[in-house]
Amino acid sequence: MRVALLTSYRQQCGVATYAENLVEAFAGTSIEPVVFAPRLTRGERAEDGPAPARLWGANRAFGVEAFPVMRAIRAAGCDLVHLNVNLSLFSSRIVFALVTLARRAGMPVVATLHGRDGGGLGRRFKVWRLYRALRGAHLVVHNDAHASEARAFGHAKEAVSVVPHGMPPVAPPRPLAEARRALGLAPERPVLAHFGFLVPDKGVLEMVRAVASLRERRAPELFYWVSGAVNPRDPSSLAYLEAVRAEVRRLGLEAHVHLNAAFVSHDEAIAAMQAADWIVLNYQTGSAQASSGAVSRALASGRPVAVSEAAVFDDVRSAVHTLRGPLEPALGALLEGTALAADVAERSRRHMQEASWPSVAELHAALYRRLTREP
Repeated sequence: MRVALLTSYRQQCGVATYAENLVEAFAGTSIEPVVFAPRLTRGERAEDGPAPARLWGANRAFGVEAFPVMRAIRAAGCDLVHLNVNLSLFSSRIVFALVTLARRAGMPVVATLHGRDGGGLGRRFKVWRLYRALRGAHLVVHNDAHASEARAFGHAKEAVSVVPHGMPPVAPPRPLAEARRALGLAPERPVLAHFGFLVPDKGVLEMVRAVASLRERRAPELFYWVSGAVNPRDPSSLAYLEAVRAEVRRLGLEAHVHLNAAFVSHDEAIAAMQAADWIVLNYQTGSAQASSGAVSRALASGRPVAVSEAAVFDDVRSAVHTLRGPLEPALGALLEGTALAADVAERSRRHMQEASWPSVAELHAALYRRLTREP
């Protein structure tokens, strides 16, 4: 079966990484994905690898742009259309037009939702319009709470499927001392790490302050490794990076905080996270994001992961430790609890097996087969 996958691809974008992993997982199966992507924005560059056809303008495309996209889909002989939907990738206008044209052509439409309702009034209006545009599509979400939201927006229960966010293979274990030496850190230093884009709701600024306080009170050798790229699609990201840098300077932590603002490869990210006692994702909100790609990378390192109570982590809650209460004592408890770290690491390994990319690809394939058999 040929599936038209409309998504960001080979870009510095979590949705692109998700799509690339899904395409790779389909290799050797009966599903042949054909990727179509939005045009790159000014200053954005493509990552290495096969280049997809880039056919529409991200975010602000008019409905008329759906016509050449559908011509390309039909010319490729596709049987089904699958949209990776995020507000930064699709306007509701082109989504409505694509769903309408595909259904008129007899093609079922699947849409994976990578964002949720929430935020300011303007954003919530965009989400409402997007749900309206997706009437007639079968929705894929990553957790039950998001499925309930979709039904509240008018989608029938049978038109919404919960499919876990795919998980990469867990990296081979690596001794902490070896991983730390590779980064130029003393083996005996306690290390906390962050991975993911730097934007204001990620809680990195609060982590820097908590690390400074912990160093003064109980862990003078504590090091904070931040592997966080600037998000090219978010204007607030660069400003947030500068705010974090300024706070590091103000607190005199230049020798105790590593702040990497570059988009690093999967292997580089894993190597850095394997040097950490704990990977901490201290998201402050996360309610408007459907699932976290960053936490899947963190779990793939094999190191224990601690997260905030943000709803974005609900689908991996059984695989992580949830931070509750004031941040500083919660982090201090992590540094003292070896039994807790071992328990969380074991739970995360079980979760990674259950939500592996091959398993997720098979769930998608079963959905595609069912939809193409239905009238």
